[in-house]
Amino acid sequence: MNYARSIASQGTVSSADISSPASWLRAARDLSAMDEAEAAFLAGAALQALDGLIRDEPDWAGVWRGRMALKAAAVSSSLFGRTEEEAALRDAVCLTRPGSDPGPAGRNLLAWRRLARHMGTPDRNLLNAIAESFGLKSEQDFAEIAGQVRVLVQSGRPGPFAAVEAAESIARATDSVEGRGLSVSAELLGFWLADLVLAARSKWPNPVPLLATQAQKPFFRAGANRRRLRIGEEGWRRACLIAYAQAALEAYDAAADIARRAERLKVVAPKLRAKGSARIVEALLQDDALLPSACIGAFPGMAMTDRALRRLFERLVSLEAVRELTGRATFRLYGL
Repeated sequence: MNYARSIASQGTVSSADISSPASWLRAARDLSAMDEAEAAFLAGAALQALDGLIRDEPDWAGVWRGRMALKAAAVSSSLFGRTEEEAALRDAVCLTRPGSDPGPAGRNLLAWRRLARHMGTPDRNLLNAIAESFGLKSEQDFAEIAGQVRVLVQSGRPGPFAAVEAAESIARATDSVEGRGLSVSAELLGFWLADLVLAARSKWPNPVPLLATQAQKPFFRAGANRRRLRIGEEGWRRACLIAYAQAALEAYDAAADIARRAERLKVVAPKLRAKGSARIVEALLQDDALLPSACIGAFPGMAMTDRALRRLFERLVSLEAVRELTGRATFRLYGL
């Protein structure tokens, strides 16, 4: 049987299978009036709604986690005071030659992608690598933090609380920058680590970037000047719990949208006659964006030429199965 047809016929989680979380979760509007206990309840309920979807591990989960990583990277960029939005971050990674430095923007996105693909608990080397990706200049030996994380993962702490404590371990261990408090780089490492611990405590197959996507929201601000709360400050834990609730709902909505797009791609897949098209369909279900010319080297044995690949992607666009993501005439990127 044609492999493209086999992909289309595989059982998976469709958009019809993704029922919306309970309406009362979305009705919680006055977030500023919530105390920590109420925020914890909301976070637990929202994450439970997300839990079943994550455990099902649909065949489009790679795209979904990739899009959540892109969202986290865009917020991270804004925290640094930089202007890169999602398109620029995607370009920084997809248009960089293998082995070349993608620059600060690309390293930022790659850190969040690495989270979305990680399994298990982190070790010192991984934490050092992520810290460097966020530009954290520190002499800190992360072996002790890695040990603390393992203890948290093995503890009986509820996932969101273990996640918050993991982020706070970064704040305690990282030196302040010129007396100005915790650096943004250290803060992002804390967000990254929190999501990893949440996934490990929840026994998810892979983490989903969540907490950082909410870092610029109003509930992370306090005081007369609405200053953004930093890790460990009074009110920060409550803000994190609200953030996990809101991030889980947004992630659920993103999953439903991607499921619809994946269904369309799999309906179209049997119509594709080009050799190698099945590998492209499979890759589109796993990656946020594909550069046609990069597919030749990425898939060993790919028989299609660069020109044939471009024609295939153009046909997929004409069939409304994928989108061209850049609006450019050259160096075009395609995805669900």
